[in-house]
Amino acid sequence: MAAVNNKVVLPEDWTVVVLGFAIILLFLAGWIIPVPTYSWSSSSDLTEKVFAFQNLISIAAQFALVFIFSVLGALLTGKRINYSMITFPIIYVLTVIALLLAGNKEIKGLNLEAVIFSLVIGLLIGNTISLPSWFREVLSTELYVKIGLVLLGTSVIFSDILKAGALGLIQALVVVLSVWYFAFWLCKKLKIDEELSLMISSAVSICGVSAAIATAGAIKGDTKKLSYVISLVLITAIPMMIFMPYL
Repeated sequence: MAAVNNKVVLPEDWTVVVLGFAIILLFLAGWIIPVPTYSWSSSSDLTEKVFAFQNLISIAAQFALVFIFSVLGALLTGKRINYSMITFPIIYVLTVIALLLAGNKEIKGLNLEAVIFSLVIGLLIGNTISLPSWFREVLSTELYVKIGLVLLGTSVIFSDILKAGALGLIQALVVVLSVWYFAFWLCKKLKIDEELSLMISSAVSICGVSAAIATAGAIKGDTKKLSYVISLVLITAIPMMIFMPYL
């Protein structure tokens, strides 16, 4: 298949703003997709709930929405659309598999989330299959994370901000800034280079992997260093997710 490399229409950050607001406008217009269920405890549950026709329609509608915006993102940022149209369905199917595994009642009882299964699946594929270079090139990880952050902002209700009050906002600001600067200072004391220090500081002070990816995109950071930070966050977070509920 011939690769189509489009001219860049918008910078990535503006693409995020455009696509994020387009999704928000769709929801405001009343086009809301029911959230698919992936919860099951037996094979009968799997058939009657997860593989029920209405639930499969929701999964398909969700796929269609994200696929369209994925292609639009590739178009606006100059990615290869042909390859994006091949890559995204594969990633989506793997994501559904991870959600199905995490949806099992017994696994939920162990506090194992879909992100853990996604990580395991990714590690298995990345270390056993030689992926073509074009497959990796079209994986716009930063783009999706940034769009997710825009959508996450819509869940912050203004009334909740008012409820927290000025002291709550000041407290949040002080905590984030103090943790960020302490982490950055500690990294410099440990002779870690500035690029990696920035990613680590953002990860530990804000929202983990998402913050690290967003920071790497903002500073045009090395993807290998970003992988180190993501691994560090997950190695720390996964045991906490499993054991902290019992403490």
